[in-house]
Amino acid sequence: MKISVIMIDGSFRENTFGATYFCQQDFPKEDFEVIWVEFYQKANPELSYQERLKTICIGNPPDTIYHSSYCFNEGIKQAQGELIIIPDADVIVEPDFIQKVWDIHQAYDKLVTYGYRYNEVENNPLHSHNFEELKQKCVITNPTNYGGCLTVRKKWLLAINGYDQTPIFETGFHANGRDIYTRFRNYGLAIQWEPSLKLYHPRHPFTAEKAPAYEKQRRLINWRSKNLVYLPQAGINPILTTENPGIT
Repeated sequence: MKISVIMIDGSFRENTFGATYFCQQDFPKEDFEVIWVEFYQKANPELSYQERLKTICIGNPPDTIYHSSYCFNEGIKQAQGELIIIPDADVIVEPDFIQKVWDIHQAYDKLVTYGYRYNEVENNPLHSHNFEELKQKCVITNPTNYGGCLTVRKKWLLAINGYDQTPIFETGFHANGRDIYTRFRNYGLAIQWEPSLKLYHPRHPFTAEKAPAYEKQRRLINWRSKNLVYLPQAGINPILTTENPGIT
């Protein structure tokens, strides 16, 4: 299989646009799969309408603190595709999005590509999800949104041992997108921000929420950046780990 799309949830998604639009891509059906990973025991019931969607429930009890890295890593482990796309799960993309990603990665093997997420803004609300209106009204509010859309070969995700599952990145307020970006760079992969990869993000509550947890994560990421560390403290393979820098 050529491509696996992985999206995650912790029973908090107001919208499941990603499942709809990625399942309806103009790409050979036998060459891609779409995976939705739910951290808790039951996935959003809206997903049952997507016939091509593979839904995985990790099955954590409701009182377990959400940790997105476990979802990302479970999706990576089960993905059959040579190339992995990890977008925000509530985005809208055009039908040729997967084809564009595939074409980009044929030019160079050691490549990590990020797409740009165009957001609906409060003072210019959308009245539909027509692509003409999305293109007219949605804007880039964060040009380095590491969680907007990552595309990379599965072998490189395994080489850096996936996302970091340590408690420092738990809860819904996490910077593990920036962390994995830093570790890709430390590993020696080329990083590309690709203007043709556009994702549209309708506004919803908590879109721009901030949290104190980011400061602790920032310190860890900066330490990894300065020391060229590319392995997490805990990832997909429990044997591949790095030291704890003592950040608490």
